[in-house]
Amino acid sequence: MLRLQGIKNIIFDLGGVIINLNEHLTVKAFQNIFLEKYPLMAEDIHAEQILENFETGEISINEFISFFKSYNANVTTKQITEAWNSMLLDIPEERIDLIKNLAKEYRVFLLSNTNPIHLNFIDNYVIDNFKLKSLEDLFEKAYYSHQMGLRKPNSKIFTTILNDKNLIPEETLFIDDSEQHILSAKQLNLKIHHLLETETIVDIFNAH
Repeated sequence: MLRLQGIKNIIFDLGGVIINLNEHLTVKAFQNIFLEKYPLMAEDIHAEQILENFETGEISINEFISFFKSYNANVTTKQITEAWNSMLLDIPEERIDLIKNLAKEYRVFLLSNTNPIHLNFIDNYVIDNFKLKSLEDLFEKAYYSHQMGLRKPNSKIFTTILNDKNLIPEETLFIDDSEQHILSAKQLNLKIHHLLETETIVDIFNAH
């Protein structure tokens, strides 16, 4: 049950909360590209923390692309980019409308573990579909892990936002679909809502 009593600020996660995701589509796309080399590549992605490093800006787009090309020199940058973005689905318009309406009453923020390739895709998506200047246009401020050099569930990412905007934890609601991220925020006394697969942000606010 969503509780808004005493809440003045709302921080939204992005993937699985605002934009629908299907990470299996990216796995399947990479399997189709790299074939028998995929299992080794998947192991190396994990061992070398490629995704984590991309999401904290420790490796660049070129370095990220080059990692994949090292397993198949014939694969193009476009193929890798499209495969990587294939997990990104749609943003229902009702979620955009909800955030716009909430922004009239609350200070609304975005906090996402993301990367420049995904952010570029999503910004173009909202420009094309909702006539926004960028995704950040919906919020007082958007915080992206690759720009901050931090990613959830590191508690420092939450304290950075709280300090940056002088937010009081007890007056701040954080909504995320990851239990790990939710627990990290809860330890700092933020109010939390763990968004389940069976619900959407529109559902929880309409129910309230």
